[in-house]
Amino acid sequence: MLTCALGYFPKQDDFLIILVCFACLFGLYILTYRMYKSHQDVLLFIFLSIFLRGCLLFAFPNLSDDIFRFLWDGHLINDGINPFLFTPSEWMQHDQSIVIERYEAIYPFLNSPEYYSIYPPVSQIIFALCVKIFPSSLFWASVLMKSIFLASEILTIYFLMKIVQLLRLPLNRVLLYALNPLVIIELVGNLHFEALMILFFVLAVWSFMRKRFKLFGFFFALSVGAKLLPLMFLPFFFLRMRWKSLVVSSVALVGTLILMFLPFVSGELLFNFAKSLNLYFQKFEFNASIYYIMRWLGFQKYGYNLIQTFGPLLSVFTFVIIISLAWFEKSKRLQRLFKSCLFAFTAYLLLGTTIHPWYLSLPILLSIFTYYRYPIFWSGLITFTYINYAYNPYRENLWVVAIEYSIVLTILLVEIFRIPMAGIFMKMAKLVPQALLGK
Repeated sequence: MLTCALGYFPKQDDFLIILVCFACLFGLYILTYRMYKSHQDVLLFIFLSIFLRGCLLFAFPNLSDDIFRFLWDGHLINDGINPFLFTPSEWMQHDQSIVIERYEAIYPFLNSPEYYSIYPPVSQIIFALCVKIFPSSLFWASVLMKSIFLASEILTIYFLMKIVQLLRLPLNRVLLYALNPLVIIELVGNLHFEALMILFFVLAVWSFMRKRFKLFGFFFALSVGAKLLPLMFLPFFFLRMRWKSLVVSSVALVGTLILMFLPFVSGELLFNFAKSLNLYFQKFEFNASIYYIMRWLGFQKYGYNLIQTFGPLLSVFTFVIIISLAWFEKSKRLQRLFKSCLFAFTAYLLLGTTIHPWYLSLPILLSIFTYYRYPIFWSGLITFTYINYAYNPYRENLWVVAIEYSIVLTILLVEIFRIPMAGIFMKMAKLVPQALLGK
């Protein structure tokens, strides 16, 4: 009921409904993971997680407007137009004889009509397929896309179970991803392509563990073809390979990427794609942490927003941190791989200028293979950022952001240094009465 309520009823500005439903679902999620650990119970809840995703098939993604850009790009491809060559605004002015009703119907709902598409080929293929089958219905095109995402999530959960068994970890670890409310609502419910990215990444990990390096390169390329983010993990995999395996996987990876991008190649492709990515780091701000501190300092010193400097600078810092994590790894054991990938992605999130809730789906997945649970708590806290859409006009509640990151960073430090949480609470309980008595 709660999952359906979240999927079908609220819009972005219905913060109270979103908060209550998410809070109840998150509480049930934690209780389920803690209480049910037997093989039979875990399988039952895995089937339940698939059923909950299936319940969202016919809910139009009201908590995100990205679906309109997906369908816009799909229409362009089916009309024989390269989606990387024109911004929606340019296309609407390009040739009025081509701009027919379907573009005019979608254009008002686009959130970034001045930017070139940044969605890689795998995503573009899905856009085109859904629009090809349902060219005149936004709703049924979204249902078909959700069906693809549902199938992806089922395969992801299945291969997660296989990987957990190979690592000899408790099977209930899979529930951390399968039952996570944010993952269910944001991926299948709100149609974010992390679903496909994660599926292919999981398949790449499984292939890597089975030493099938051609398949590893192929699936890793598909993951990058859904979203570019997994590229940051390549150093951690490559440094664990022998030269022969490295060559085989690299050829498969690069070859697959070339084949995927080949239909879109043009003189403007790299320029337009890089321009949109650069604008992403220099224009967009949402739920950031370190960047907001730097922004405040910049305002104090210069009196204006220095995002055009800080955005690219933080992305360079992220790159340096990731390379450093890979190069200075003390152990090349498989368990360390997941920990390193998790920390690399955490660095990306902490140094980013825009952190949406669905960005946490990959850290949630990686946390399954480690003892770190801060992404789980973060997935509950980040839902509070929906409060920003409740304000008219829109504004960002920085108190919510400050509380969110304060709690997340505290949990992260506690887990890194393995400080017993119970000990912290006991010390706090002793200090509070002493402070009240003036001691």
